[in-house]
Amino acid sequence: MKKILLLSIMLILCSTMRATVYTFVTSGGTFKIYKESNLISFKDRTYNIVKEGKDDTNYMVCKSDNTIKLIRFDLANDNIIEYDYIETFEWKDVALYDKAKLVAGLYRNIDTYIHNNNLKGDKAVMFREYAGIMIGGIQDGTITMNNNGSFTDSTGKLSSDGTFDKTWTGKKKNTLNNILNLVADYIIDYLPQMPILDSCWQQVGKPYLILKANKSE
Repeated sequence: MKKILLLSIMLILCSTMRATVYTFVTSGGTFKIYKESNLISFKDRTYNIVKEGKDDTNYMVCKSDNTIKLIRFDLANDNIIEYDYIETFEWKDVALYDKAKLVAGLYRNIDTYIHNNNLKGDKAVMFREYAGIMIGGIQDGTITMNNNGSFTDSTGKLSSDGTFDKTWTGKKKNTLNNILNLVADYIIDYLPQMPILDSCWQQVGKPYLILKANKSE
């Protein structure tokens, strides 16, 4: 039994000693890839490699706690490029937006919209309440935006037919349907102020120039 245990320890030590490590010393710090462990470390942090692939360059998607990174190895140009993952909100088939910045901007400008559209009394109170609910839905992913500019609520709590309820004189009524339409208009009016993203990855600074690279086993 002791011999088996000793043999197992020796095998583990041997495999550890033969572990392949790729080291890239760059202008932005040192990157180390631990091939057998499926780990990559840089900037004093170690990430699990969750995906590897190749398109125009070799790349790795890596994760540490709630932080997700994309690392591209542009070896032809002696560069390593770091990207941060950004949670996005999509206007389906139209545009991508930074969700955190969109949500923050929408919350920040509620009072401005109320003032500019002369919403008062109960109408202002209801608008503020349902704007908060709808923005919260964007934040948690229960509100999605269709390509025609309409919104879908997966919880089923918010429902509007997209048209305003009016009296026989043409005046808009103070109904929940109308408030939801105003909130939808508010969001649509705000979107042009937002920069459009190409993808969910945002480059961190400039590419890091590879100064030295080696492989150890």
